[in-house]
Amino acid sequence: MGIFTRTPSQTTAQVANDINAAARTVTLVKGSGPAVSRTRVESAGVDLAKKFDKAGISLSKAGLDGIRAEAVMILDHSGSMGPGYRGGMVQTLVDRALAFALQIDVDGKIPVIPFDSKVWPTVEVDLNNFRDVVNRSIFRPQQMGGTYLARALQVVLDMAKTTTAPIYLMIVTDDDPSDRDQVTHLLQELKRYPVFVKVLTLVPAPYWDRMDDLEVPGLIDNLDAKQILDPAGITDLAFADAMVDEWHTWVHDANAAGILV
Repeated sequence: MGIFTRTPSQTTAQVANDINAAARTVTLVKGSGPAVSRTRVESAGVDLAKKFDKAGISLSKAGLDGIRAEAVMILDHSGSMGPGYRGGMVQTLVDRALAFALQIDVDGKIPVIPFDSKVWPTVEVDLNNFRDVVNRSIFRPQQMGGTYLARALQVVLDMAKTTTAPIYLMIVTDDDPSDRDQVTHLLQELKRYPVFVKVLTLVPAPYWDRMDDLEVPGLIDNLDAKQILDPAGITDLAFADAMVDEWHTWVHDANAAGILV
């Protein structure tokens, strides 16, 4: 390459085309019944089985019964989340997320990616270790940092580049991210991949409300934000309905966009 040779910059039309083109296509699988048998779930506890049952009802109502996906959680570990960790709120959400995931995820495991000012090691949560997993393996009360989400989202984007199944991503947070520009860019990029994003905020969060209203340009709407102000008080069915909401429309749009086949 000569010293005066350079790659031409993209035109506005090329940039627009890039953000509106599928980057990866995967096959959508719909099986028969839940991904994990109810017998296995019930053996881990009646309460978990009840949550699991309600998740199945919500999926069925949306025409998503039997759908298969990889469930992944990004979990806010910033300082403001401290009361939620100490009071058991975070564990409650992890339990609820697991019950939902067992309906759709064949291996029955949720990779949980804790983040604050850094990304902490991923913890796989399943039927064998979910009890008190937050205190045992995730919560570091003396090491909680800021709300810097971008690096955790990058981990999921890297997963999306090689996934063979749709990813159902849950983001649990109590605040808007501090690195909003980077997060917005990554959310835009994720629209091109087989990733549905469900944001569960523990407080009103203006940034996530804007993201839910399609502020980020891109191929299709793949994000739904829900306020879960009382994770212990919401009914199992209401929580499951919140998790399913807008997923069916994403599946339809992702098929039309060539992200799913």
